[in-house]
Amino acid sequence: MLIKDAVALIIGFIFGMIPFSHLLGRIKGVDLKSFGSGNIGATNLGRALGMPFFIAGFILDGLKGLIPVLLAHSFAAPGAFAGAGAILGHIFNPFFSFKGGKGVSTTIGVTIGLVPKSFLVSFIIWIILYFTTFIVSLCSLAFAVLISPVAFLLKEGTITDRIFIIIIALLVIYAHRSNIKRLLHKEEPKTIFWKKK
Repeated sequence: MLIKDAVALIIGFIFGMIPFSHLLGRIKGVDLKSFGSGNIGATNLGRALGMPFFIAGFILDGLKGLIPVLLAHSFAAPGAFAGAGAILGHIFNPFFSFKGGKGVSTTIGVTIGLVPKSFLVSFIIWIILYFTTFIVSLCSLAFAVLISPVAFLLKEGTITDRIFIIIIALLVIYAHRSNIKRLLHKEEPKTIFWKKK
């Protein structure tokens, strides 16, 4: 089992390292590391190039969380290990001196693979919060905090899945530590993707 766990983690990490949003930006001549928040994730891509690019980056970054989970399940390995690897690869990306994205899109892909009902409940809250506040980081933090208790309430996934979702949520919160400081000081900017900068 340890070998399968390690393989799942490595597969996830390899997928997580692929900087889809950053690559989409480079195709359009935008270096996300030098734009906006400097983050290589879908949100900063959306700020730079608008809603269609946000959606594309969001889906691709989500798939790099979902696909490793499905692959792990295909050889009877814990999907949670693959999901954790994908998120670690995205947040601590070695291609960018271990400074990657915030991991939200990838986390969404992972949770779709592990606990789809819990994902749906939490994502509906994400959408409601977004159209109420337009503060993406607040929505993402709410999603990360909610997904674990919702999974426990719905008794969805294995106990390993639920425990790893807690760890995943903590990683996402850690990646948002600068956003949390700005939120506490009421300095976090709003992001309206259909208003391209």
